[in-house]
Amino acid sequence: MPTITTTADPIAAERARVAEISQVVARSRGLVAPGILDHLQERACQTGWSADVVRGVLWDILTGKGADLPRPTPPAPAPREPDPNDPAQIREAMAEAMAVRGMHGYRAVNPRHAEFLDMRPLQMAEELLRLRGEPVPSRDPLVIAERALTTTADFPALLSAAANKMLLAGYTPAQPTYRQIMRRRDFRDFRPHHHLRAGDFPSLLPLAEGGEIQVGTISEGQESVTLTTFARRVRVTRQMLVNDDLGAFTDFAAMIGRRIADVENATAYGVLNAANGDGPTLATGNAPVFATGAARANKAAAGSALDIASLAAGRAAIMQQRSLDGIPISIGERMRLLVGPNLEMPARQLTVPVAADQISRENIYAGMIEPVVEPLIPANRWYLFAHQEASPVYVYGYLDGAEAPRVGTNPVQGVDGIEISVLFDFGVGAIDWRGAWFNPGS
Repeated sequence: MPTITTTADPIAAERARVAEISQVVARSRGLVAPGILDHLQERACQTGWSADVVRGVLWDILTGKGADLPRPTPPAPAPREPDPNDPAQIREAMAEAMAVRGMHGYRAVNPRHAEFLDMRPLQMAEELLRLRGEPVPSRDPLVIAERALTTTADFPALLSAAANKMLLAGYTPAQPTYRQIMRRRDFRDFRPHHHLRAGDFPSLLPLAEGGEIQVGTISEGQESVTLTTFARRVRVTRQMLVNDDLGAFTDFAAMIGRRIADVENATAYGVLNAANGDGPTLATGNAPVFATGAARANKAAAGSALDIASLAAGRAAIMQQRSLDGIPISIGERMRLLVGPNLEMPARQLTVPVAADQISRENIYAGMIEPVVEPLIPANRWYLFAHQEASPVYVYGYLDGAEAPRVGTNPVQGVDGIEISVLFDFGVGAIDWRGAWFNPGS
């Protein structure tokens, strides 16, 4: 490696070395690629090479002998500024504008949406055609509408994007109550999915020093749950576009998100409410989820009012349940009390903190049991559930990669128009009886 001759003034010596290297490199301009020269100069200055070393490297490059010098990485291209007239960009802003107009409370994130708030859908369609360079020889609205629906995919994509934005804006904030008592487990495909239950995984055993780890087996889960596909569509015709009558479309798009959450909730409680609240029949024991017999013992022998005594009985029953290996199930500290509208008041009275001056007056279940009020629970039925992550009784889920509803567009056969369709895949079912208690109520 090169050495640097020291002088009384090291700063001056360094400046002289760098200046000499610059002169050597400058003389080679036109003989060696500029990128290689710049890289060579930078490396020489940083690593302390002398001008003679630089001359030697340049000679090796010029004579084809090569040199131990990595080729410079070409600079990354400068990011391109987005084209303000890009049809995809315009379409996205238009979709935001349609969502703002069609759904109360929708908050746009694309700042350009304001440019299109006063545009009618037919004007948007004409603008998209113009941006694609499509000739529109007539100002006739019927001609524009026909071209918008058939010439390019821009206008159908615009409606699909607007519908998707409104759908997700209504669906994402929805919090149906079934999610508070059921555990989420998504699906890989549409085949029946088997689920492990409490105790399906073998218990750990003590391991003596130098001993052999014992082999255990995981039992095959007998309970399975399958996805169901739900769908709906609405039609947008040429006449609707010409008449600026997209009310049915915007109403559909604005309401479908909340409606899908309602469908999920109704589907989940349809399973739970089966057999007068006993739930679906499990493969294990060929009996419903809730039963009074010794095999289950997770249902009150006779319906009773929701009070402190019956609540204590339900909690004690869950804590006495055992896994397949005979181990007490892990229920967690907190439980959820599921009731219908008839029992909302006693449910909240039994679980609200109370400032008491005596232990006998204190609400002992405050902070331990959380009430969940669901209108789909009929009559005076009530349930007590351990935390769904600790001991799941019911599970729900979506198709992996399609956890939210999907919006698409399709042409209408034999009609000047398109259809906006919504699909989502949702599954719910029971996988165990442990971790819950059911009282039919009085």
